[in-house]
Amino acid sequence: MTATPSRTRAHWLGATLAGILAAVPAAELAAQQETEDPRRTEPLTPVQPPPPPTTETPPSPEPIVDPAEEEQVERQEFDKLGAAVVYNDEEIQFRYRFETDNPSWYHSFRSYQDGEWVNPDDSEGHASEYGFNEDRISVMIDDGNVPGFADYGGYLTAHPGVRSLPGEATSGEVDDSFIADWGLGSDVRKFLAQTRDLPEDADPAERWKHPVPPEEIERLQEEGNFISSIQWRSHRSGPIGYGDPGYVLVYRSTAEGTGPYTSNWDSENNRPLYMFDPEVAGHAALDLEGLKEQRYGQDDYYYLAEGHMVPFDPEHEWQEGDTLPAHYLREPDGSRGAARATGRYEDGAWQVTITRGLEAVNPLDSKTFEPGNVYNLQFAVHSGGVGERYHEVSMPLRLSLGAGDADAHLQAVYTDGSLGDAEADLVDVPLFYPGVLTYDEVSDEAGTVGSLLRLAGEEPLNPHRLRTLQQFILTHERLAYQDREEDGDGGR
Repeated sequence: MTATPSRTRAHWLGATLAGILAAVPAAELAAQQETEDPRRTEPLTPVQPPPPPTTETPPSPEPIVDPAEEEQVERQEFDKLGAAVVYNDEEIQFRYRFETDNPSWYHSFRSYQDGEWVNPDDSEGHASEYGFNEDRISVMIDDGNVPGFADYGGYLTAHPGVRSLPGEATSGEVDDSFIADWGLGSDVRKFLAQTRDLPEDADPAERWKHPVPPEEIERLQEEGNFISSIQWRSHRSGPIGYGDPGYVLVYRSTAEGTGPYTSNWDSENNRPLYMFDPEVAGHAALDLEGLKEQRYGQDDYYYLAEGHMVPFDPEHEWQEGDTLPAHYLREPDGSRGAARATGRYEDGAWQVTITRGLEAVNPLDSKTFEPGNVYNLQFAVHSGGVGERYHEVSMPLRLSLGAGDADAHLQAVYTDGSLGDAEADLVDVPLFYPGVLTYDEVSDEAGTVGSLLRLAGEEPLNPHRLRTLQQFILTHERLAYQDREEDGDGGR
């Protein structure tokens, strides 16, 4: 495993060529943001779909790159995810290949320091100092029942208040909200606007606080108005051969059933629940310095799972720097256990497959795949030790599952035999950094970003269409955090 520094927010900003962040004049951006949008002044009707994009080809936006930098910008490259889909009469399989020279199959740990078990990474879930965030590859799936997904993808789920965005809701605000009352979580996660009903006199930035009634959410879910997802995790699911299904509706939720990982923490005694079985793994714990130097390979016992873990022994002679995973793996079941997976880093790339039955185990949290239909997909990759929103995504793509749609970006390959024996060429899908834009901003058809997003969406496999969009996104993020700091709200 290559011992290179993990990527941080500075990596994403620094990856853009010098001068690009200053390419959009602040006054121009401010004027654009002050343009009145009548959709934002009216209360949200719970069942009203997001406004569809214009069907007319928008005018080409003004270039935001200084002509002197054009040659440099032309050389800007984007990561690509190789993707293919095969299916037979029973199952569907997603295949991925993602090149990276800084893979990570480590994820959060607890380390023995000064007689206590503590988190050695004080990054609060963001890009880790040590790279203790696993690499992940995921796909969001829409069967046509989610209005706007084909145009906006994951931006449908990004709203003010969501964690890790500028102005994210505080823990106190969440504790006083329906999110805590309904037992959903301790922060604001992705959600669809249809699940909120903004009062007429309320600030749109507080939309997350106002859910529609539970019976309305149930109706939306029964109608399939949710985004399904399947995530492959290099630490928390991959080693035991599974993916991790979930969905987004009123909250970013896990699918029904037992998940492939759970907390390895005894809160009553402030120590781990399990440790490595020395007789099987050869050690009771990992070495923190060894983790920092990425010495534990894919074939080593770097994760906890049945067969090589035992209950934590407080009488063991624990040494300074002894480290245990913060989660242990287990056999999943139900809808959450429906996605089998293989994954390995070799030849400079992650090689991953996700296999699931065509029929959803639970149609309230997963999409059924029916041959003859077209599906909207969006891929995302977390790599290099980054967490939360610091990831790369594709533009929304169309998948033809034997539908005869020649314009679909991905054509699923049918076989009447084993999926493992089917041949399918990988399609290079360009990825970009989505930044801190919200749905309100990208769906503003009069705004610059709306035009840029539509232009990129016309040819989602063409990285040239992403260049100006990416530069705008990075500039927008810089200004958003700058504004937060000037207002005294901090940089998060």
